[in-house]
Amino acid sequence: MTTPRTAAEDRKAIRRYYEANPLMVSSPFGGVEGVQGELLASVLERLGIQVQGRAILDVGCGRGFTGGVVESLGGSYTGADLVVSRAGFRLAAADAQRLPFADCAFDGVFCLDAFEHFPDPYAAAREFWRVLKPNGFVFLSAPNYANMAGVVKAWCETVGGYTPHTWAPFRQWQPQELEHFLTGRRVRNVFRRAGFEQARHIGYGPETGLGLCPWMAHRRMPEWALFRLQRFFTGAGPAIARMWPGASLHGFWRFDVAKGGR
Repeated sequence: MTTPRTAAEDRKAIRRYYEANPLMVSSPFGGVEGVQGELLASVLERLGIQVQGRAILDVGCGRGFTGGVVESLGGSYTGADLVVSRAGFRLAAADAQRLPFADCAFDGVFCLDAFEHFPDPYAAAREFWRVLKPNGFVFLSAPNYANMAGVVKAWCETVGGYTPHTWAPFRQWQPQELEHFLTGRRVRNVFRRAGFEQARHIGYGPETGLGLCPWMAHRRMPEWALFRLQRFFTGAGPAIARMWPGASLHGFWRFDVAKGGR
């Protein structure tokens, strides 16, 4: 029987993994060689998030490419990550569960496809709350496994040869380091307990295919089947995501500091 790792051991394992795999970024917004600025700006608009004149902390920032979008929209940017792999902007080596910033230091916290890797998501959410001003917000992008991808993840990590918290349909099902089984319900509960209220949640149409048919990303998927599925979800994906945001592999969230929470 394998002994569960401590939170400190988890953090060390995550740091080693991303130092060894700097290109292993699984986000709709990119992040390896740049960021899809137009997509990011459009999602912010749909969630009603304004960054002009606001101080933004990007937790789990990777190479910090989001900073270019924030500054182009008139905000100020600070990035924080366990592994700082790029010079430029204000990037700090930091643990999301113990942020080295003062209380009420920021207007907004971005956390783009890093939350699922935190050993203690609740501790991280509480830190987000601590560093935010009373009218602050969190912009979260995170995988969602309350769909067929979650069924496959549970099966693979139980009997399919993957150790717990490692399966994800990225890079042909390459094992991840600490890929928590997140669902919309769990995300809402974590942030509610931390002192936030949900403002909005939207899905991402282009990823309904991976959410409902994660075999699309498997290396053995026949090309003829992949082509037909891609064509179907390209047309139907946006409508599916509007009706059922949880069908998308990734979800985009806005949480506000709860009124009376400070």
